[in-house]
Amino acid sequence: MDNTGARTVLESLIRKADRSIPEWCVYFNDAARQLGESATLSERQLRRWMAGDVPDARPSARRVAQRVWKLAFEDLVSPPNMSDGLPDAVPSALDELNQEIAMSTEDSARWVKRGAGGVDENVLDQLHADVRHFAADYLTMAPLELIPGLTGMRREVFDLLDTRQRPRFLPDLYLVAGQICALLAHACADLGRTYDADTHARTAWFAADYAEDQHLRAYVRWVQANVAYWAGDYRRAAQYAESGLADMTDPSIKLRLASQLARAQAARSDERAALGALDIAMDALTRVQPADAQPGVMWFDPGKARYYAAEAHLALGGRQHSQHALEQAEVALEVFTDMSPPEFIAAAELDAARAHLGLGDLEAAGARITRVLELPVELRTTPIVERVLKAADQMSAISTSTRAARELPDRITLFTAYTAQASNKE
Repeated sequence: MDNTGARTVLESLIRKADRSIPEWCVYFNDAARQLGESATLSERQLRRWMAGDVPDARPSARRVAQRVWKLAFEDLVSPPNMSDGLPDAVPSALDELNQEIAMSTEDSARWVKRGAGGVDENVLDQLHADVRHFAADYLTMAPLELIPGLTGMRREVFDLLDTRQRPRFLPDLYLVAGQICALLAHACADLGRTYDADTHARTAWFAADYAEDQHLRAYVRWVQANVAYWAGDYRRAAQYAESGLADMTDPSIKLRLASQLARAQAARSDERAALGALDIAMDALTRVQPADAQPGVMWFDPGKARYYAAEAHLALGGRQHSQHALEQAEVALEVFTDMSPPEFIAAAELDAARAHLGLGDLEAAGARITRVLELPVELRTTPIVERVLKAADQMSAISTSTRAARELPDRITLFTAYTAQASNKE
């Protein structure tokens, strides 16, 4: 293909390659997964890069692009020097091998799950492994990236349930179906898709009932309470959390649901109920053992319990509660590590920021908010965006005379204009 008139080196590379633009996007996204990078590339975005329009290209996407096209990103989007030779736009042998392994693994897993004569222990082992894989990925990948895979697995499991299976395997099948639907509900909730989240959660509850699994029931009730909480329906959030908490003895389950109940009751201004739920959560926190852990995001991180407690104190208001909130948020940040999900750290930072505001320290609050505003677009989930907006409203209500109060509103407006939910609409 003629390379004359190419606006960028990238456009010239793509014109001379055998792959089409859609095929390059597929290859890029496969490479991102293999590299463990939280990056995706759409046809629209690739065409913008080819034109040199890259003001919002994220560092993770730049790194993947460099691996795919074998040039620094700045060189890829610069005008081509037609006298210079361009490297072949052909993946290296190692890249090809990694992609081939990933594809063969997916094919093998799919073949196992089809089964020869219906579901058996081997099929169930693969399904449970898939659930663990998705639950772990939830802690490192954006919700938008997970939904296609979750949807595909949900379809596979529903197809298995719709065919005649041996009764002894049905509880495990319903457990897997419920876990996948619960993860889908969780992802949709993070993207602000309340109706979709509620629908998947109801399906997950139906499956959990057939599976008779208390961990799944608890996770579903937490998801439902979380959806209601961020939709502003605090009464229903409290009802879901209370329903899940009833008769539960497992410390990790009690920690998850009591923490959720505390912040829902606090948001309803029921201080007695909120503090009672916090007592249950803090007692459970002392008894949770690592061996209790459910896979990935289905495990309620003790750090999350701490910033949930901070949010409960923030909702109750007053200087004393602000001090308690700051203490809980600081403990959360101490619990988290460099390997913790960035959204968890951002949530704790924002809770600490609001606590600083409650104590009248606008500069400390501004510094914490500023750190969160660097969060990549795909990780700006509904809970994070709502926390940012609450912090902004609280700051503007206190003062407009400090430097932070003057400079942050424009940055916050830009932050909330480009979110995980907004990118889902592109």
